[in-house]
Amino acid sequence: MVSIKEVSYKNYGKCLQLSNEKVEVLVTVDLGPRIIKCNLAGKENLMFNDVERKLSHDVSSLFGEGRSWYIYGGHRIWLSPEKFPDTYYPDNEKVVYTTSANGAVFTPAQQDMTGLQLCLSVELDETEPKITVTNKITNCSKQPIEGAVWCLSVMDQGGAVIVPQPTEDTGLLNNRVLALWPYTKMSDSRVFWGDKYIALRQDPEVEDAIKFGINNTSHKAAYVNHGQALVKDYDVNHPGGNYPDGGMSCEVYASALFTECETLSEVKKLKKGESITHTERWTLFDDVEIGKFSNEALEELGEKIF
Repeated sequence: MVSIKEVSYKNYGKCLQLSNEKVEVLVTVDLGPRIIKCNLAGKENLMFNDVERKLSHDVSSLFGEGRSWYIYGGHRIWLSPEKFPDTYYPDNEKVVYTTSANGAVFTPAQQDMTGLQLCLSVELDETEPKITVTNKITNCSKQPIEGAVWCLSVMDQGGAVIVPQPTEDTGLLNNRVLALWPYTKMSDSRVFWGDKYIALRQDPEVEDAIKFGINNTSHKAAYVNHGQALVKDYDVNHPGGNYPDGGMSCEVYASALFTECETLSEVKKLKKGESITHTERWTLFDDVEIGKFSNEALEELGEKIF
């Protein structure tokens, strides 16, 4: 049975708590929305919480004097491709929500200047540690908008993201496409370019950012920390799909503060009133640990969680 109730959480104000016997989720409603807490019952939060508001950007040049965007942490929805300040809408206002038997739909105010309307839906399985997260973007402006739903889960310090590599036998043609950002160093010790998996471990002692993307034909990615694994499963259209950043449906980022496990929909051109929806299916696993990265360790982990 799913329990749904309002709670107060840290300095995020009012949140909606959704839980069953196995898993707990908190979604902010005084700002955001963000899935600001997600964990197995009785376990530590897997989401990064920027309680001290360390990461923010002044976006007054587009959105008005005195307005700032805050990362806050947790899971959020953006429109790809990234553009500053357009993408960084200051979502600091209250969120309207409606509940159902097993979940809730969270609708922030329509974004001024961009004309975007975001909508986040969270639904729990009645008994299992499974969560369906539906991310929707609607164009409410008069002008067409082109982009993809970009789902960024900002995860806690110290964890690792594991992404399966494509394994399709394409003969003389390539089966893998990687995207690397200008600040990414291929020799970065935090990343392991394995035979079957790519793994990136967050390190609070390393200031440099790192980001890569991949054409993730497995449609799965995992974040491991605090003895738990959160596995995302989402629909993909590889090959042939029109994905952002040169064909990426999955992207991974790390800084000194957090790790991001990101998935993306195909790029669509939206007329007024049209929407893009991208659904992630989350499953949490208990008793998951990963030590030193190696092909053997990652394949053993993959057999357990993928």
